[in-house]
Amino acid sequence: MTERTAAARPRVGELLRSLDEAPPTELVDVCSTWLTRHLAARACVLLLADYAEATLEPVANGPVAAAVRPQDLIDSAAGEAYREQRQVTAVVDHPAQAAAAGAVAGGEGKPALVVYLPVSVRAERLGVLAVTFPGDSLDPDVAPVLEDVTRVLGHVLTGARRYTDRFEMLRRRRELGLAAEIQWELLPSLAFELPAFSIAGTVEPAYEIGGDNFDYAISAHRLTVGVSDAAGHGLRAALLASLSCTAMRNARRARSTIAEQAESANQHLVDQFPGADFVTGLLLDLDVDAGVGTIINAGHPPPLLLRDGAVSELVLPAALPLGLVVPAHYPLHPIRLQPGDRLLLFTDGITEAHQRGEPAFGYRRLAALLAEHRDLPPAELVRHITRAVTESCHGKLNDDATAVCLDWHPPRNGLL
Repeated sequence: MTERTAAARPRVGELLRSLDEAPPTELVDVCSTWLTRHLAARACVLLLADYAEATLEPVANGPVAAAVRPQDLIDSAAGEAYREQRQVTAVVDHPAQAAAAGAVAGGEGKPALVVYLPVSVRAERLGVLAVTFPGDSLDPDVAPVLEDVTRVLGHVLTGARRYTDRFEMLRRRRELGLAAEIQWELLPSLAFELPAFSIAGTVEPAYEIGGDNFDYAISAHRLTVGVSDAAGHGLRAALLASLSCTAMRNARRARSTIAEQAESANQHLVDQFPGADFVTGLLLDLDVDAGVGTIINAGHPPPLLLRDGAVSELVLPAALPLGLVVPAHYPLHPIRLQPGDRLLLFTDGITEAHQRGEPAFGYRRLAALLAEHRDLPPAELVRHITRAVTESCHGKLNDDATAVCLDWHPPRNGLL
């Protein structure tokens, strides 16, 4: 390890303090200044994933950084770093080439190395940090320091959502509908993992969602997961989904069982939306140490299970959707996972997606995607599924499409 990198790594705490004290408009500048001072970097640019995970949008300050272009999530080095969650490098020769690659570089004709690092918190992917260094190679001892910097930046960005709209606004390639605004505010972190399990979810169309929702919560030894679909579209569906989700969270935080959570949501929906409005849903309670639990099906499509390379549909008799009658009974169905199992929960916007006059996307095609892409991590799998569904409809979904992937992979010693 060089003297420079040996001195830099203990000073990451100094970077955290500087980021914590900086205004939201200067977070990337703080990182750039720190990297320049301690690692001789030329500059850095933060690229945030847009809501639809189609592009990486630059967080740019100043005229030079403002020239940096958004990066395609599929066809770019930055996109590769984001999708595969690993460091990717590229050599650029002049500022225009750097700007096209989502980076800042100085010195016309002088080679520079751009290092793209995924910015994530746990398993939730936020974007990519593009750091430019002089020359065409990187000291291997620099990589661990860069990883520490991006990890710190990820946590700071996550906290910044509570006090600034700057980063949320940059993630929007176009105006977000009010119904979608409500739904995005309801969603938990889009991905999370611990040694025993990994979970990730996504909702499409990102800018127009109305009635779909998913939620999860982790305690010491248990995981609760829910996915729901409110009838209708637009603002009323978003309000139905919001009430349903919040009622279940309220009951869950009062230590209620999943049956009691469903009953609470049902009661509040009937009280506030009397009539034909309803919400379908699945609610799972899992012991993450043993892989056993219970699941409720409130009129919702059953999940798919990937086990040993084969996909099957879980047989879960459906009870009434939430919000139709009071009282309503929601039976608990047992579930037992095996190490390596993958569970996919989804809404009917996935399987029923279609263009007029053409067949629906269907269970068979969804099961084939689940089997074919068994090696993708949950966050990339759900992005791939919703992208395939959207493309099958030429970008025009007729309903919200939600997918939630849960992997159970307990450590061999059984300890978390």
